Amino acid sequence: MNDMTNLPLSDREKELMKELANENLLPPELERKTIDTLKKQGLLKTRTMNTKFLTGIAAAVVALICGFFIGQNFQDLPESNNVTEKYALFLYENEEFAGGNEMALVEEYTNWAVELSQEGKLESAEKLAMNVKWLGSGSVQNVTSQLSGYFIIYASDEKEALAIARTHPHTRYGGGIELRMIERLD
Repeated sequence: MNDMTNLPLSDREKELMKELANENLLPPELERKTIDTLKKQGLLKTRTMNTKFLTGIAAAVVALICGFFIGQNFQDLPESNNVTEKYALFLYENEEFAGGNEMALVEEYTNWAVELSQEGKLESAEKLAMNVKWLGSGSVQNVTSQLSGYFIIYASDEKEALAIARTHPHTRYGGGIELRMIERLD
């Protein structure tokens, strides 16, 4: 894992990130046997959602939290930057999302956000709760993928915004990114 001391985090946050990186995870075979035994004893119920899907969502949420804190430290654009527009990158996931190693995914998303922040192009990022309350017609609700979070970025135009969105690691894991310009109301 990369040295986390270069991230714009508090000393306590850096310490916690290092502790997470050094945790010894159970070998997959031992974890599977433990889960099977707990299920046989009725102490663990079978999940209704795909474990891979839930792991991907959890990884994205952790990454978005890191992105949020990083974005909070870099909200002011440099005076010399000619960026005039804001764009939203909406991150979507479905059952095909393959986050893999959660800590590696968090590190990759965090590094992406830090780099964008250092360029003065990230305003903020937010995680979205998974308990969705839908209002309105069911015919317009997206049931194939779920919105898991968003980034607000700065770009001079749509071409630059697309170029930035294409560098986000989310799509490499099977997730989708929707790009939308934030319209000014003034």
